[in-house]
Amino acid sequence: MRKIFIFIPVLLVASAFVWASSVRERTPTVIYLEPKDDLVVDMSGKESITFKWKSSPIPSGGRMNYKFELYKDFGYERIINELLDSEVFSIEVPADKFADGALYSWQVKQRDSGSRDWSMDRRWSFRVRK
Repeated sequence: MRKIFIFIPVLLVASAFVWASSVRERTPTVIYLEPKDDLVVDMSGKESITFKWKSSPIPSGGRMNYKFELYKDFGYERIINELLDSEVFSIEVPADKFADGALYSWQVKQRDSGSRDWSMDRRWSFRVRK
């Protein structure tokens, strides 16, 4: 009897994880345009970097909004976390947010208006040269 009480919560947690993953996979991943993955961005004389992504694919429930996130390295030092309107496909980040020689990673997620789920995470990285 005790084994059943242990098994049921484990089964519920596992099935919830599988369900959540399958729901998130239904919200299409955003297609990034620039800066390209593994690129060295030369910021000599530039005042900002523009991050761009495609407007499609649109989630089945319609797009609610985007979330743009910029990180130093691949770690947890998030520099920018900004919600953007559903019709915004780029964001400019000022040059003073970047250090010479440093590695940065960025991602954009979209939110399905119907299910309110975010798309899966996927990061691109680049190095800055000033």
